[in-house]
Amino acid sequence: MSLRVVVLGAENVGKSAVTVRFLTRRFIGEYNSNMDLIYKSSIKQEDYVTDIEILDSCAKKNTSIAPGDNVITWTDAFIVVYDICVHSSFEQAIKILDIINKARASVYCPALLLGNKTDLEHRRTVGVEEGHQAALEYNCQYYEVSAAEDFVTISIAFQALLRETKIIQQNKPLLKRRKSSLVNVSKKLGAMFGKKDSEMDRKRSTCDVAGPKTIFEKA
Repeated sequence: MSLRVVVLGAENVGKSAVTVRFLTRRFIGEYNSNMDLIYKSSIKQEDYVTDIEILDSCAKKNTSIAPGDNVITWTDAFIVVYDICVHSSFEQAIKILDIINKARASVYCPALLLGNKTDLEHRRTVGVEEGHQAALEYNCQYYEVSAAEDFVTISIAFQALLRETKIIQQNKPLLKRRKSSLVNVSKKLGAMFGKKDSEMDRKRSTCDVAGPKTIFEKA
């Protein structure tokens, strides 16, 4: 089985860091935030292997995406990341969840709300209860993690989302997934974060992740 996941969130919340930590167990503190990246890997869960594609979207200025657009049709699940030390990033995450919630009324996609940077607890501005309440309101999974220090919780969170997504896909065997090209997905994400289509096309890249090695390929 193959699954597609989109990672969304405000700028500098650690979207790439949590994704790479899950796929490779490594923490890398700095990334080129001007690039959209696709990570491809095979994940073993219990007695089966799942091929996954994770679209790590770069974020600048968020506007909105309309319900039913190509982001919804491309992906099987969403991860929405915020920084527990920056309340505005949590507010941004809520806006994104609201968009997803409205859009998936007809095409259900599981979602994970992920609060990052628990290693900076002394700088926290977003309470755990706020995250729990948002997860209840938008019917999504919720975890707090530290990309810098904690592989285990990140793995648990990602694996839980993939498990839920796999169950949903297996229960819809007759539903033909609508396909969108990566170009269209990037354009939609570009509109969401206030970037021009031409800029997104220039900066789109793909990554194949095989164990600890990451190979970057220009699209």
